[in-house]
Amino acid sequence: MNSLQELNIIMVAPRGVGKTSLLAAIHEEFDKTFESAGLTTWTSDSRTLDAIVECKRMLRNMDYRLQKRVVQTSALLDPWEDEGFVFEVGSGGKKFMKVRFTDPSGEYFKPAASLDQKEYIKQQLNQCDAVIIPIDATALMEKKIGRTKSTEISPWHEQKNDPARITKLLKDAYESLTKPRLVVLAPLKCESYMKTDKDANDLLDHIKIGYRELLEFVKEDEQYHKVAVVVTPVQTIGHITFSHAETIDGYTQFFYNKVPLDAPYAPKDGDQPLRYVLRFLLNVYNESRKLELETARKNIEQLEKEVGVKADQLNSARRRLHLAEQRVNQRNQLWLPIRLIANIFDDVHTSYSGANNSYTEKESDLKDTENQKFAVQGQVDATAAQIQAFNTAISKFAIDCKQDRGFAILQGRAKWLPVPK
Repeated sequence: MNSLQELNIIMVAPRGVGKTSLLAAIHEEFDKTFESAGLTTWTSDSRTLDAIVECKRMLRNMDYRLQKRVVQTSALLDPWEDEGFVFEVGSGGKKFMKVRFTDPSGEYFKPAASLDQKEYIKQQLNQCDAVIIPIDATALMEKKIGRTKSTEISPWHEQKNDPARITKLLKDAYESLTKPRLVVLAPLKCESYMKTDKDANDLLDHIKIGYRELLEFVKEDEQYHKVAVVVTPVQTIGHITFSHAETIDGYTQFFYNKVPLDAPYAPKDGDQPLRYVLRFLLNVYNESRKLELETARKNIEQLEKEVGVKADQLNSARRRLHLAEQRVNQRNQLWLPIRLIANIFDDVHTSYSGANNSYTEKESDLKDTENQKFAVQGQVDATAAQIQAFNTAISKFAIDCKQDRGFAILQGRAKWLPVPK
C-alpha cells in the first residue's frame, strides 16, 4: 500500500472526568500489550503524548490525599491543530496501519463551546472508528451520604458525566452510519467499586442505568449491526478510596485518599480499553483487507486466463513466423531471375516482416500480462500475510480481554469482535 490506512479513536467526556488520566493508564500498558500480540509500534511525538507523559509524572508523585490535580487539556484556538497521539502498527518490520488517539479538551463538549469547537467534535465523531467515553465512577456510585442503591443513580452523575450531552452528540453522529463503530464505556477511579464480584457487577448495572438512553439508541435497527459496545472499568491510579465531596465555586469536587498512604502509582486494567479497541480495529481492518484479497484473487484468475489465451496467440504467431521464414529460405534458393519474377507475384519478404512484427507484438503483450499477474500475486501474498498477522494479534488480544466482574461486551460480539478460528 502506498499510504497506511488510518484508524481513529476519540475520547469523549466533559472537562475533569479524566480523559488524559485514562490515556496515561492505557499508555502504561502500551508496549507490553502490543509485544504480547506479536506486533511492533512506531510512535510519533505530539502534544497529546507530551500531556500523557506529564500526567503520568504527576500521578507518580501524587501525595496521599491526591491534592495535586492533573493539568486538564487546554482548548486550542484552532481545534484542528491537535494531531492527537499517533502510532503506526506492523509486523516483521513492515508497517500496516496508523492509529490516532484524539483527546479533545472537555471545553469542546460544552453547550457553550464555540462553533469551531462544536464542528470539530462533530467531524471527529463522524470520522472516528471508535469512541471511548471515560466515566467518573464516583459521580455514578456515590451520594452525599453513602453509596447509591442498586437501581439508583447519583445526582452527581448528570453534573459530572453529562450523559445526556454525550448521548446527543453520538445520536447526531451515528444517525446515518455507513461504517462500523465501537463505543467503549470506561468507568474511571473505580478502585472501590471493583473489590468484589458484587461491587463490580453493581458498577456494571449502574453503567447500564446511567447510559440507558445511549444504549437503547445503539440497539435500534439502523445502528445495531454497525455499533459494538463494551464496558471496561479502569483503575486509573490504583489503591485509592473516595473520601468526600466539596462544593467549590458552585462545582462539586471529589477527594480521595491513598490506601495505604504510601501506595505507588499502580493503574490497573489500562490495557483493557486498548485491547478491545485494537481487537475491533484489526477486525475492521481485516474486513477491508479480505475484500482487497478477494478482488486481487479474482484479478489473478482473470489474468491467468489472459495469459493462457495470449500464450496460445503467441504460439500461433510463432508457427506463422516459422512458415514465413521457411518460404523466405525456399525463395532464396531459387535462381535470381526466377526469384525476382516470383517476388513480383508473391512477396514472401513482406509476409515474413508482418509475421515477425506480429510475433514480437504477441510476445511483448504476453510478458506485460505475466508481469501484471506477478505484481497482483505479490499483492495477494502481502495482503494474506497482513491478514494472518492481524488474525494472530486479534486472538492474542482477545485471550486477555476481560468479560466478567464489571467488564462486558454489550453489543456486537459476533460481527465486530469475533475471535479468528
